Amino acid sequence: MQNILTPHHRWCLHRAFVTMLIVGPVLTVINQWELLWSFDPVWWKVVLTFAVPFVVSLSGSLPGGAKGKR
Repeated sequence: MQNILTPHHRWCLHRAFVTMLIVGPVLTVINQWELLWSFDPVWWKVVLTFAVPFVVSLSGSLPGGAKGKR
């Protein structure tokens, strides 16, 4: 039986899995902060809620996005 996944598909799945392992816990802490700790600074949640998607998008764009376009 032939392998359905190309090397590019495997690389994409690996990158998505690693991203999930990093971003998942960060978003869990942001969204469940008050259950984990009694102190709940609202500004902290707002800043991280915007910063996390920005960093994820940037990290997905930088490594392979500019290669070959120079």
